[in-house]
Order: sequence, then structure tokens, then C-alpha cells
Amino acid sequence: MEDLTTRITFLGTSSAVPEVGSDTASMLINDRILVDTGWKVTENLRKLSIEPTSIEHLVFTHFHQDHYLSLPSLLFYILMKKKDLRGLKIVGPKRDLELTINRTLEFLNQGRYIVKAGKPELIPLEAGESYETSEFRLETCGTIHPVPGLCYRFTDNNSGAVISFTGDTAYHPPIAEFVRGSKLLVHEAALGPGAGDPSNNESLHSGAQDAARIAVAAGVEQLLLIHGPHARVNGCVEAARKIFNGDILWPKEGQTVQIHK
Repeated sequence: MEDLTTRITFLGTSSAVPEVGSDTASMLINDRILVDTGWKVTENLRKLSIEPTSIEHLVFTHFHQDHYLSLPSLLFYILMKKKDLRGLKIVGPKRDLELTINRTLEFLNQGRYIVKAGKPELIPLEAGESYETSEFRLETCGTIHPVPGLCYRFTDNNSGAVISFTGDTAYHPPIAEFVRGSKLLVHEAALGPGAGDPSNNESLHSGAQDAARIAVAAGVEQLLLIHGPHARVNGCVEAARKIFNGDILWPKEGQTVQIHK
């Protein structure tokens, strides 16, 4: 029977330096598409009884360290279990994708220990470019952050559901038009309950009010906030509710959200 549900499992929702026992922003779509790796993605997957070798696509929003820190352990696990990386496809911003993956493989000494393992397939994208398989379509727009980043619009070809996730970004009104028509928007709120000050926002992150303004302008049904200290979760949700009338949630780590068309 055709699966008409899109599932998003949150592996981490905390800040760049997460609290003990938690992890920074990382999520899994339909059990096979991993978005960012956080600090300890392999352990997080195994705790949920998800076999890391089942990951078919790894999508990076950008290449700040907290978003790829556990990439080496994930690739090492796959190498130990499958002796081959050629079944994995890695998507990410063009400028940093190949450099980051190649340095990770060098760090693992892949060529010395597992000579015939092959390499994952890289899909470098620039803002405005897209990538499609028989199961899903990824469209992109640029974000405002110190390194090149991509906001993704994900269409599940099986369920028909459309979801979007921003990665790290300062408040950026063009994102609202890009994600319009999405059922759900996952937006960072690293700055806490307030809004970013354009004159004093060197980190180029968003607050919960910024995320809510994007959700309102985009007309999405549900807003999920992530990537901030857990102590500020309630304050972020309350602040966003004063602006956005739809469903607002800061998902718990390990929680799965199901989306229908």
C-alpha cells in the first residue's frame, strides 16, 4: 500500500553547543534522508533503532562545524558495516561540499585501510538549483549566514507533502515566498524568543519572532522551531504564538512529526 505520510524525526534540536544528553540541529526524513549530522548522529540513529547504513541521502544545509561534526563517525560506521560508501549520496552547498567530504575521508585514512570502498556521490548545489529522485524533489534558495547556506523545499513524491527547512539564517524575507505552499516550515531560533537586530547580529541567526514572521508571510500551516538552548524553548514558542496563529512546536529530540498532503 502506498505510504501517504511524510515522517520527520528530530535527532537534535539544541544549540551549537548542546546540553549534555542532547544534540544540535539534525533531522531524518522518511527514515532514509538525513539533514545535517550534529555532534553524534550515529548514536542518535541507533538509539531510535534506525540502522545508519540505511541512510540513502545526506543533505547539508551549510558547513559550520556543529552541522557536520559527526560526519566522520557516520562514514566510519558505514565503512565498517558495508565496506563501501558508493550507495550514499551527499547534497550540500557547492562551495564547501567537496572540500568537507574529501577532508573527512582523509581524516579517516580511507585510502589506506579500505582501499576499494569507493566514495559517496556528491550533489553540489547553488541557490536556485534543484535535485530530484523518483522519491523526492529538493529545491533551494539562499540564506543569510557567514558561510554559504541553503534553505530547502522538500516535496515527497510519494505522499505529495511539501515541507521546508531553513538551516541557519538571519531573518530573510525572500525565504517566505520560496517556502510558500509548504505544509510545514522548520525554522531556526538560535537567538531565542526575540528577533535579530540587523545592526548587531554578527552570527546571522534568527529569533522565534523572525521565524514566526516568515511563517505568516509564507502561509504555512505549522511552524517547528529548532536550534536553541532548551531552557528558552517555552519562551520561544510563546513569542512565536503572538505573531503566528498556526500550529507551533519545538519538537523533542527523538520525536517524529507526521505530515499529510
